Amino acid sequence: MTTMNSTAGTAPKVSNGQIIRRLLTYMAPFNGIMFASLVGRVIKFSGQACVLGLAAYGVGDYVNAFVAAGGFAGGAEVQWDVIWKWVRYIAMAGTVVGITSYLENYTGHYVAFRILAAFRDRFYYAMLPLAPARTSKLQSGDAVSRVMTDCERIEPFYAHTIAPAIAAIFVPLIILSWCWTVHPTIVYFLVPFYIANTALLPWIVSMLGGDGAEYRNKLGEVNGFVSDSIQGVRDTVAFGYEDRRAKELFTIGATMQEGQEKLYSADAWQRALAEVFITVGILAAAWVGADLALAGEIEPLTELPAVIAVSIVGFYLSVGLANNYTDFRVAMIAARRLFAMMDQEPAVLDNSKTAIVGDIEPSIQIKNLIFEYDADDADWSRNKRVFNGLTLDIQPGKNIALVGPSGTGKSTVINLLLRQWDPESGSIKIGKHDLGSFPLADLQRYFAVVSQRSFIFNDTIRENIRMGKYEASDAEILAAATEAGLAEFIAASPEGLDTECGERGTKISGGQRQRVAIARAVLKNAPVVLFDEATSSLDVETERGVIKALKKLSEGRTTLTIAHRLSTIVDSDEILVMIDGQISEKGSHVSLMEQDGWYAKMFRMQQDEVDTL
Repeated sequence: MTTMNSTAGTAPKVSNGQIIRRLLTYMAPFNGIMFASLVGRVIKFSGQACVLGLAAYGVGDYVNAFVAAGGFAGGAEVQWDVIWKWVRYIAMAGTVVGITSYLENYTGHYVAFRILAAFRDRFYYAMLPLAPARTSKLQSGDAVSRVMTDCERIEPFYAHTIAPAIAAIFVPLIILSWCWTVHPTIVYFLVPFYIANTALLPWIVSMLGGDGAEYRNKLGEVNGFVSDSIQGVRDTVAFGYEDRRAKELFTIGATMQEGQEKLYSADAWQRALAEVFITVGILAAAWVGADLALAGEIEPLTELPAVIAVSIVGFYLSVGLANNYTDFRVAMIAARRLFAMMDQEPAVLDNSKTAIVGDIEPSIQIKNLIFEYDADDADWSRNKRVFNGLTLDIQPGKNIALVGPSGTGKSTVINLLLRQWDPESGSIKIGKHDLGSFPLADLQRYFAVVSQRSFIFNDTIRENIRMGKYEASDAEILAAATEAGLAEFIAASPEGLDTECGERGTKISGGQRQRVAIARAVLKNAPVVLFDEATSSLDVETERGVIKALKKLSEGRTTLTIAHRLSTIVDSDEILVMIDGQISEKGSHVSLMEQDGWYAKMFRMQQDEVDTL
């Protein structure tokens, strides 16, 4: 079975209290609205108790009035004045319940949904400094699960936990206060049941059901597996691997189901026990009330039914809090998973806050560079240094090519230039300034990148190109597209710049995707351009058109080109051959062919391959 690894962002070992306090900080801008929701909920349930109490009390009052008027034997008339009196009371209480119910539901969800929107935004910005060094350890499906499903699982904390918890305290206090005015003995009997429903029941259920952590982690694994399966369905079908993949999904899903069954079995026990607690509580209220009525201490036809009716609301309210406990536990696990990602220390720290002023020469100097991926993470470390003293110098305005066998560290040079990782030692400079002396936002402005994996978003050509310059006008975007060789395609498309690219650019060809990436770089107009295998996935004819666009983009800029096809870089100012993290050959195409080293042998081999086509 495929091993699903989503170790990034293990849930922090902190108490629920700490998680709750942190979640409450997101509510601070909405405290006033949440307070209105809490007041509305307390009034609503107090009003519901009032409606039942009035109805029960009113029936007894009517019976007393009817009997006083002659009763059933005397043929007394209907006591309409009594009926309309209690109808008015009940109608007024019901109106209050309706208004406050709307207020409580609207304001509660208003706050919850806006907090979730802010939470997703905060999560996104917390993820940015982690990419790609930390996020590469997290499967895309699990990442989607965290930012979408886990965020949704937090919503009950704000909408169905805070208000019910407070209402479960205040409304029973209001009910008990009224019961005290009827007879203190009733309160003595009701208090233990309210405490049991509010505190004891959730504790019992928590002992039965665990915390749901295993279920949430397995759900992330399943989402990651499904994401892989959907994205790779073409190859799965092509290799006849459907049944095997389905079996693996079933096996992973079965492990998730175990945690799910444990969690919701506890929820079922909770609801069953809640009904038992409510039934026993109502019987206790009826029993003590009946004793008091028989002793002549309370009115049997009015106060006794009202006490029972009102206590029912208190019981269901306190048990309702317990019924929300499963959602609360799931919210805590979801919050832990989200905070686990948000709290990771970035691989690169943005320590510089002061912009470097003045013109900066677009040169690159790398000296005595030592670097190893994930050296501090035993689960992910490759236990091999990529560079052990790399040194190279790229002068401004030069077009430099970097070639060599796969896995030798070529793309790592670009990763380090962009500060997606930092080296263990050595220095990297732009002009005369260390990379670390630039604020990250400023550093990004010095580089434009075109790679074989340039991401095309599920948006229009216009918006995909606009990434190069957010405030660009349509004229600027069209000019960049024209320079990248997209003008003819855009003119032939009915929607023009509004042509949809599709998910990952599936609605346009590979060559068009690369041209969109080139247009971004043109629009950005950065002094240094990095090409990372920008044409490796294209056919020869398409490659020629893209190379033409790349050469135009390179004019007047410092460029570093990583290439697999050596024919694409023969006219570079200098070609560097990297083997095992070191520069083993360098020179022009002609001089390298004369040296008859790795470059010459590989170039002739590729030419032979072309000739045999």
